[in-house]
Amino acid sequence: MTPVSPEPLPETGRIETVASTNAEVLLVGYERQENLGLRSLVAYLHAQGHAALILPFGPGQNARILAAVQEHQPRIIGFSIIFQYSLDEFGSLMRCLRDHGVKAHFTAGGHFPTLRPEETFKMLPELDSVVRFEGELTLTELVENLGQPDNWSNILGLAFRRGPDVVVNPPRPLVTDLDRLPFIHRDEPQEVGLGVKMAAMLASRGCLFNCAFCSIRQFYGSSPGALRRVRSPQAVVAEMVGLYQSKGIQYFNFQDDDFAARTPRQREWLHQFMEAMDAAGLSKRVRWKISCRVDDLEPGKLQAMQERGLMAVYLGVESGSEIGLRTLNKHTTVDQNLRAVDLLKGQNLALGIGFMLFDPSSTVDTIKANISFLRTVGGDGYFPINFCKMLPYAGTPIEAQLRAAGRLTGTVLAPGYSFLEPMLDWYELLVQGIFSRRNFNADGLAAILQQADMEWHLANAFHQLPPDPAYGTALRRIIAQSNLQAVDTLSNLLDAVVSRGADYLLEEKDTLAEIGEREWRAEMTAEVELTRLKVRMPLSSEWAKPRLAQDAELTLTVP
Repeated sequence: MTPVSPEPLPETGRIETVASTNAEVLLVGYERQENLGLRSLVAYLHAQGHAALILPFGPGQNARILAAVQEHQPRIIGFSIIFQYSLDEFGSLMRCLRDHGVKAHFTAGGHFPTLRPEETFKMLPELDSVVRFEGELTLTELVENLGQPDNWSNILGLAFRRGPDVVVNPPRPLVTDLDRLPFIHRDEPQEVGLGVKMAAMLASRGCLFNCAFCSIRQFYGSSPGALRRVRSPQAVVAEMVGLYQSKGIQYFNFQDDDFAARTPRQREWLHQFMEAMDAAGLSKRVRWKISCRVDDLEPGKLQAMQERGLMAVYLGVESGSEIGLRTLNKHTTVDQNLRAVDLLKGQNLALGIGFMLFDPSSTVDTIKANISFLRTVGGDGYFPINFCKMLPYAGTPIEAQLRAAGRLTGTVLAPGYSFLEPMLDWYELLVQGIFSRRNFNADGLAAILQQADMEWHLANAFHQLPPDPAYGTALRRIIAQSNLQAVDTLSNLLDAVVSRGADYLLEEKDTLAEIGEREWRAEMTAEVELTRLKVRMPLSSEWAKPRLAQDAELTLTVP
C-alpha cells in the first residue's frame, strides 16, 4: 500500500516561529552552528500541527537532556547521529534516559544510521527505529502512526524493530520541489563576530560529485531522485529578507555541499539569485559565505557575487599532492588548487580550506608535497592553515576500498587504516599528539586565528570607515608566523622519523620533546601577541548597531 502523504505544505515567504512549552517530539543533536537538518524537521512538524523542540547536545550533557525530557514528556525522541564516531555518546544518553524510566519512542537519523541501519540497531539496543535519508515526510508519518505499529511497514524510508528482527522499508523518493518545504525553524541567532548576527542557510541538497571520502553522494544518491536539487533563487532571497527584518541577520553562512556547482543550470541559478538580491534591496546590506570546489571559481562570477555581498569562501582543496587528489577522486589538480587560492586572495575574500595531510595513499613523498603546499599557500599569513587525517566514514567509496584491500583497522565506532609505509603510522600518531589542541579544540590556535581573521573581514565589510590597516598587517604577521611554525614542525618531525626512526625518537625522547615544545611555545606566543593586538587596536562593534537602526527604516522587497 502506498503511504498517504501529509497535507499540503504552507506557502514559503514567512519565517517559521511556532513555539511551545510542551513537545510531542524532541530532537537531540549537535548545534555548534544551526543544525539545518533538525531545524527543517521541526519546521515541517510544526507545519503539520505537531509540537517539536530541539535539544542541543554535547558530551557531559546527559543530565540536562534528561531534565528536558522529564519536563516535556515527548512521545518521540529523535537523535541526530551524523557519523559513527559519535555513536558512543548517543548510546550513553539513550541508556541514561531508559535507566531513568523514559518510555518514549527512540528514533535516529543521519548518515551512519541511514547507510547502516542494521549495525545501528545492533550497537544501540535502546533504539526503536531509524528515519533514513531525508526525514521530513518519514518522521511525520512515524509521529502520526506511532500508536499503530502495523502501519510502519508502509512508511517509506523507515527502518524499525519487529521483535528480534529489523525491518528496512524501501527508501522514500527525494523531495523534488524544495520550495514546498517551510523555512527552517529558528531560535535566537548566533553571532559570527563584532556583534554581527549570523544564520546558516541551505539553497540546495546533494552534490553532483563523488569524492571518495564523502558520504553525501551515498546519503542522497541511494534514494530515487536527482543527485542535486535547488530551491528557487526567489525563495532563498525571501528567507534571507525575512531573517534580516525579523532577527537582524547580516551574515548568511550557506552550508550547501557545493554552492557554486559548475553547470549551466547552476550558473543561471546564480544569475537569478543575484538579480533577486538586487531586486529585494539586500545586496548592499548583508554579507555571505559559500563552500565550493576549486574548479567552480570563475573571476567574473566571483566578482559579481562579491558585489552582492559575498565575503568568505571555504574551498574543498583536500590535498597538495597529485596522488592524493586522485586517491580522493577529486578530479582536480594541484595547479587548480593553487590558482583558486590565489584568485580568492586577489579578491580579498575571507578564505578557509579543507586539507587532509594524510590519506590512504600517503607516502613520505606525498606528505612532503602536502607540507610544501601548505607553506606556499599559508606563508603570507592571508589565512590560518589547518590540516587533518582523512577518516573512512561508513558508506564511502574509500571505506569500501580499504576493506577490500584488508587495510581497514579499528572498530565500527572508530575505523582507521594503516599506511603503505609503516613509519607513517608513527608519524601520524606524533602529529596528532603535537597538533591536537591547535587544530581541533575550540580554544586552539587555529580556531582563535580563524575568528580573528573573520572579525577583520567583517570590520572591513561593514565599517563605515575602514579600520586601521596596521591592524590587518599585524594580524597577517601573526598568522604567517603560526603557519610557518606549523609547517616547520611537520617537516622537522618527518625528517626525524625518516632519518632516525620512530622507535629511536620514542626511546630517546629529547628530539621529539624539543620539536613538540618548540611548536607549543610558538602557539602560546601567537596567542599572547593576538591578545595584545586586540587590546592595543580593538575592532569596535558599535558601528553595527546604528547601521542596523538605519536599515530598519528601509523597506525590503520580498521577491
